[in-house]
Amino acid sequence: MNTKKYMTQSFLSLALMFGGVAFTSCTDDIMGGKPVDEGAYESVTRVEGMLLDVKSNKNESVLELRGDKVETELNFRLTKAPGKGVDVKIEVDPTYLATYNEEHNTEFEIFPVENVTIDREGKLLLAPDEMRSAKVGVTLKAGEKMEADKTYLLPLTVTSTTEGVTLSEKASHAVYMVKDLRSQGDTFKGEDAVKTVLYFEVNDTNPLNALEFVLKDSGKLFFDEVILFSANINYNTDEGRVYVFNNPNVQFLLDNNEEFLQPLRKRGMKVILGILGNHDAAGVAQLSDMGAREFAKELAAYCKAYNLDGVGFDDEYSSWPDVNNPWFTMASGKAASRLLYETKCAMPDKTVMVYYLNAIYDNTIEAVEGIRPGEFVDYAVADYGGTARPMDGMTLKQCSGMSIELNRGSGNSSEEFARSKRKEGYGYYMFFALGHTNSLVNNFVSYRSQVGRCQSVCRGLYDEELLMPEYYYKKNDATRYKLPN
Repeated sequence: MNTKKYMTQSFLSLALMFGGVAFTSCTDDIMGGKPVDEGAYESVTRVEGMLLDVKSNKNESVLELRGDKVETELNFRLTKAPGKGVDVKIEVDPTYLATYNEEHNTEFEIFPVENVTIDREGKLLLAPDEMRSAKVGVTLKAGEKMEADKTYLLPLTVTSTTEGVTLSEKASHAVYMVKDLRSQGDTFKGEDAVKTVLYFEVNDTNPLNALEFVLKDSGKLFFDEVILFSANINYNTDEGRVYVFNNPNVQFLLDNNEEFLQPLRKRGMKVILGILGNHDAAGVAQLSDMGAREFAKELAAYCKAYNLDGVGFDDEYSSWPDVNNPWFTMASGKAASRLLYETKCAMPDKTVMVYYLNAIYDNTIEAVEGIRPGEFVDYAVADYGGTARPMDGMTLKQCSGMSIELNRGSGNSSEEFARSKRKEGYGYYMFFALGHTNSLVNNFVSYRSQVGRCQSVCRGLYDEELLMPEYYYKKNDATRYKLPN
């Protein structure tokens, strides 16, 4: 897979497209009567167009189909005022499916074309002084033959009959990856609701316990995403490659994921595989460009094989790398950026999230191939007790307002603080180590104290009560047990 080509084409940067044109002075004498090569001025006079999703500001986005239909909006943009009226038409382009799949090494099926409606038949007219069209609504209706928990591709294209408007193949397309989540509605608390992220210490706790946290009035599940903490990044000296290593507890959950992980997904939670260093030269912030590409491919294969929703990176517990090894480079934010970028390349419809620590922070993750971090990192959470700041290209909707460690008791879990972070526009809240062995198996008083902290946050985020769980799951056991009074 040509990942460089993919990202350059898939996430076209507005800075590249709409930025100013730089000029340099020429020291050669001007020769009178010499013909002028006007080719150098084409970029100044040319009017280029691009089709973009309004909300994401990208030409490639994910849509979640949770009911009978999902709606989005597009607009058409120009690099400069055209000086004359511009006619454009937006329509579905089924032929682009094969091109997309070939370029990105994917196997998406087309979203049912007959179930797509474009407002005004997709026809637009831009005035001579307009650089951005009106918004065009697009409605996608669920199809009877669509499969639950499957992602479909909807390629849209824009054409113009107006002379002088240039449209490259990629800029003229907007691609939607449409996830059919109609059977997974138990977590969805609204488009703008804060999402709760729960790190499970899987060496000690059964992830099924997340199912017991239910809001009183709406009946929605409290937790939106579960992160399995943690698989590892390691180096195999015999085979000479970096690979995913799983301890027995992680491997048990993956091997038995229909019993322990898919029940979460069927209720609407995302299940994310955590990736953590493991005391050798491999690390999430010290892979070479080649190493990042190869490891990203393995991560994508894991998510596909075990039906997971993405990966989360935590830069800890790695030793210094041997930079003479082609898999490695010096630890840096630049190297971490490359791995995050390559991971998004390898699985564009999956989640790529980070935990801020060591080489991974808002001010260390940088653009790769001209693509800003906010376009290849879905969201970030802070270390215990912290609030995550946005990376370049991110908004607060992609950041956690607070990170709470439940086993140790750190982090602000007050109702007032949670409500303030919701009002400020933060999109996530993180919890770590719920139901650790000491609290869930040996001391239910401590467990109820942890739940109490979640209840306080719940009131602040959702203005709703969180019920006290009545049941729990023992480690590596899918049986539901009654909690003692």
